[in-house]
Amino acid sequence: MKEMKMKRFFSVLMAFALIGGFMPTADAAAIKELKVHFIDVGQGDAILIESPVGKTMLVDGGSKSSGKHVVDFLKAKGIKKLDYVVATHPDADHIGGLIEVLNSFNVTNFIDSGYVHTSQTYYELLTLIDKKNIKFTIAEELDKIALDPKMVIRVLYADENAKDSNDASIVLKATYNKVSFLLMGDADTAIEDYIRDKYDVSATVLKNGHHGSNTSSSAAFISNVKPSVAILSYGKNNSYGHPNAAIEARLKNVGAKIYKTAVDCDITVTTDGVKHSVSNSCGKTAEKPAPAAKPAPKPVTKPTPATQTNFQNCTELRKVYPKGVGKDHPAYQAKMDRDKDGWACER
Repeated sequence: MKEMKMKRFFSVLMAFALIGGFMPTADAAAIKELKVHFIDVGQGDAILIESPVGKTMLVDGGSKSSGKHVVDFLKAKGIKKLDYVVATHPDADHIGGLIEVLNSFNVTNFIDSGYVHTSQTYYELLTLIDKKNIKFTIAEELDKIALDPKMVIRVLYADENAKDSNDASIVLKATYNKVSFLLMGDADTAIEDYIRDKYDVSATVLKNGHHGSNTSSSAAFISNVKPSVAILSYGKNNSYGHPNAAIEARLKNVGAKIYKTAVDCDITVTTDGVKHSVSNSCGKTAEKPAPAAKPAPKPVTKPTPATQTNFQNCTELRKVYPKGVGKDHPAYQAKMDRDKDGWACER
């Protein structure tokens, strides 16, 4: 009688396990990898995270003109919805494409820098978030984003009261077992100094701040991060001279393999938490990039004598200077430089 009871007990136990008690299913065993995609959006940032258990997070979405490419990229990856969308800061080259994303996918959570921006693009984005009743959160330092229990995603920096939009950039560190990603938004060297003094900034993969500009990626910071892989997200032949040649030299000095969206197109880092690999949609490798060319000087529009230099708004200014004006131009006004990039009324 005792033997019969034991056999029955083990039969019930096995049945319980097979219907989902504690024996791993085939699907659970199959999903082990983390994929982080650095989407080629030209002069901007857009990063898709596909977690080991199939959760999704989009960090930035490029400019408005990049929105369709971002949406097409997500659909090609089989994305049906987004668990999180993060806008690191409200510059147009980071949030413009998110409008088309929100119009194309259901989004559960939206995390924002909280920095108040007066641009039409930011207003349109906030209106859409409200209309779709998406949960809206302002990031705070040391927040933990609960995307996936197998991962740790922390906010290392956020400042809604920053003096400009770049200084409001949300900095994220995502860790899966032994492999980590440091996503710097457009954070400058002062923010880099702040976080490296407070936190462990070492990372396997670094998405360099501000598209490889020399306002970011100081030598001290690169030495602390010591990435195996560096991602530079920028547009081909951009007018800013991104990426700066000195930044690439610093990355090479620590042994980082450099990948560039302007060269390698969409870049994907795949990891099981121990090993990682990098692929790109252009079918090229950026492990041994050609020597960086000297950045082209930023164009300066010289006013003709007796030309008007005082304008009420950008519409009036563009009648005289169709491409806008740089910071060193007599017609430049800070109030017309909405994204604070040193160029007013650009289209």
